[in-house]
Amino acid sequence: MTNNYVLKLIQRYAHIDEVETLKIYKSIDKKITHEDVTDILRDEQDPKFVELSDEGLLLFLDGLIVARRGASKKKVKSKDKVYLNNNVILKKLRIAFDLKDEDMLELFSLVEVAMTKSELTPYFRKFGHANYKKCTDSMMKNFLKGYGKFKKNKN
Repeated sequence: MTNNYVLKLIQRYAHIDEVETLKIYKSIDKKITHEDVTDILRDEQDPKFVELSDEGLLLFLDGLIVARRGASKKKVKSKDKVYLNNNVILKKLRIAFDLKDEDMLELFSLVEVAMTKSELTPYFRKFGHANYKKCTDSMMKNFLKGYGKFKKNKN
């Protein structure tokens, strides 16, 4: 999945519009305009389409965490560049949406993905860990669809 598509899925299932997307970027002091957001969200065939970089998606996810949970009081040390993959996206969305294991299992069940806690945990392990499991595109789509249903059930 492209970063643009991931952003569109997050917007769709978390009910985030362009204006809120812009606010999320700005919550982390990202200098971005409404036109930039519009260009990122365009169809790929559109001549004004702009491809969203890994850094751009990571900034959005970090901004989403700040927007939903507030800024961290801890001084965050600058790490090496984070390699973006579905596991990293899943971890950041879990933090942003303040989801516990039980919540994750419930939202997966809403899209008919049977999973136990021991099957869920490997997705949050560090790459290279013996029990690490790669989060596939279909698992990410199921998570986002499940979150959309989960959110409706909680409201």
